[in-house]
Amino acid sequence: MRDPGRMPTRGPGPNADGVESVPVQRAGALEQLGGLLADGAPAWWRIVRRVVLGDAARDDTALTDRLVRLRSFGNWAFLVPRRVTAASRERFLRDLGECLDRAEPGSLAEALGRTPAKPGVDPAGQVPHWLFAFDAAGIAAARALALLATHPAQEQQVRNELAIPDLARPQVLPYTRASVMESVRLWPTTPFLLRESTRETRWGEGTLPEGTAFLLYTPYFHRDGSAPYADRFVPEIWLDGTAHTGPELVPFSAGPGVCPGEDLVLLVTSTLVAALMERHDIRLRGPGGPRSGRSLPYTLDHFALRFSAAARP
Repeated sequence: MRDPGRMPTRGPGPNADGVESVPVQRAGALEQLGGLLADGAPAWWRIVRRVVLGDAARDDTALTDRLVRLRSFGNWAFLVPRRVTAASRERFLRDLGECLDRAEPGSLAEALGRTPAKPGVDPAGQVPHWLFAFDAAGIAAARALALLATHPAQEQQVRNELAIPDLARPQVLPYTRASVMESVRLWPTTPFLLRESTRETRWGEGTLPEGTAFLLYTPYFHRDGSAPYADRFVPEIWLDGTAHTGPELVPFSAGPGVCPGEDLVLLVTSTLVAALMERHDIRLRGPGGPRSGRSLPYTLDHFALRFSAAARP
């Protein structure tokens, strides 16, 4: 795992050099808090379309709705004939191609267009994955807001961090970023990791051959009761090296299977959280969220989160 205070790029893909500026510009343009968190987050998807495709795609709900429909068919892949999805897929790819051809300045589409691709690589084929991967990013942002809204000491740390940066330009916000990381540690958006062994493995009283598939339940490791921070909200573990002392904390996976969008997601979500908190005092409403001073629940229904906001003077 890398130091979350650093923002290395990974070459071609959603974290390519120069892309870091996009989420800051887009998150800073947020006008209404309520629209972001209510009724399935339509405002969140406006932000996502602007980040990935540019301002012209801001209100193109048909594009992302069509992707949602295709994904729903994907859950029944072997039962749904290709002819059922062929027209929707063709229309989606055509509309997406038009957005990518615009390569609007400041968007990921622009960065994609100027990033060289190796032979056999389909850069545009990555974009649908970027779009639907923002599902998990929105969940992480909402949960991080819920944690900060109910933990005054950590909220103040974020506000201290915001006293200096200018959110109109790219900023690495280490504590805010660590708060998002901590929300994903506490409630992983991908709770299961699938791995294949590269050598013979001793397991209990037996031995498993090379190539054995292992299914890892990450909350079991993230909430290890022997760790003093296990069921608490402690962003500091991502800043002081605690989270990097062993292999057990993998909010974005690790190794060859690490999430390639980790830095992009953390930049977008931490900037969004910062932009909201810069202008609002945010509080959690209702009984459904985390509470300071007690062990945090093992699950958190992000759909049930409700917030109130008061403009800061």
